[in-house]
Amino acid sequence: MDQGLFIQMFGSAEFFVSGKPVTTRLSAKSLAILVFLICHEQRRVTREKLASMFWAESYDTATYNLRYNLWNIKKVIPPDENGAEFLITSKDFCGINPAYRYTSDLTRLEQLLEIHDEDAPADILLEINEILSREFLEDFYIRDSDEFNDWLLFERTRYQKLSQQNLEQLYDSYIKNQDIDRAEEALRALLRINPYEEKYYCRIMKLCLQKGERHAALRWYQSCEDLLRKDLNLAPSKTLRELYLEITSQEQELSPRGETLEELTLELSGNEDTAVISGLLLSEFIELLTCACERTVVNQIPKVFLEDLSSIQSALIPTYGLERDCRQVSQARLLNSLRGLITQLSKTYCITVYLKQEAMADPFSRHALHYLQRTCPDVFRLYPQLTRGVYLRFNLNFHKNKKIKKQTFVPFQ
Repeated sequence: MDQGLFIQMFGSAEFFVSGKPVTTRLSAKSLAILVFLICHEQRRVTREKLASMFWAESYDTATYNLRYNLWNIKKVIPPDENGAEFLITSKDFCGINPAYRYTSDLTRLEQLLEIHDEDAPADILLEINEILSREFLEDFYIRDSDEFNDWLLFERTRYQKLSQQNLEQLYDSYIKNQDIDRAEEALRALLRINPYEEKYYCRIMKLCLQKGERHAALRWYQSCEDLLRKDLNLAPSKTLRELYLEITSQEQELSPRGETLEELTLELSGNEDTAVISGLLLSEFIELLTCACERTVVNQIPKVFLEDLSSIQSALIPTYGLERDCRQVSQARLLNSLRGLITQLSKTYCITVYLKQEAMADPFSRHALHYLQRTCPDVFRLYPQLTRGVYLRFNLNFHKNKKIKKQTFVPFQ
């Protein structure tokens, strides 16, 4: 950069002549003209196009302003060591002189991309990443020039996509070499580009698990859930939620023995109404369970689970400040959220449920309870009880060798 002209186009636009900055001697539109011509260096651009792109005034005024800016550019950027002028201008066209010797981060990027392939070495990928980590013409904008600003937005998006592809290749390289810390850095950079891409959250959560950082993995899930809910009004994908449940289950297994838990016994009963109204018994179960638990404990449950369950038990909405749309969710998603609820509560409670008159339970509610037994074998057990209905025990294995703090019995109303 010490000799000749150097142009920086990633980050803030900067022009240096023999190491000295000359950017401030160029107007914003002069900079824009230079950038546009450099990016179209392989072909000439008409004066008419440049005049109409940057000036909405009359033809005479626009051509005068263009002529003045081209004159100023030639004044600021001197000939190279061979005497070649930077700009070539004619009556109808203007462009960058291909014989002019200069350097720029853009030309270096283009050189790197020419030798870039699927097996590119890490040093090439890192140099590309160093350039693309800065936004193309960062914070640059020309007032009253929609055509230029639209072109600039397109170029920024294109380079951002290149950056994303390069970072994914870097991530794959780090994983192949078992460099977990650098792989995590690559994922963090990818999330800065696209904070809504759930596959990056899955990957970074798995890396945290590899390093034994379960709480960090859970924080990443919570960040994703909060962002999706706030910005897009969406819940995390099934894949991400299942990973979250797997981590919380592992966390329970690794919890220190001797932890004091509260035993909670619930009584639930089928009746004529629950026999014909789909989901009614499950709705009553959810209400009974959440009312019996401490509100501070339920507040720690991811809101996406509670919001899904509120589609069949609306009492959750005012109690826990949920969205009031009471949207309908699929049965598969509802069962997944129910499993998440039980998994979270099992950290604090040893829960026993007596279900009387199971034959009077609606098919979906009965299926939901048997689903929990199948999918949560370590935290949910179902035993037949001939005299008292069906005996359901949560956390059978998890609560072995644990102290019971107190007992609470909540009968069905």
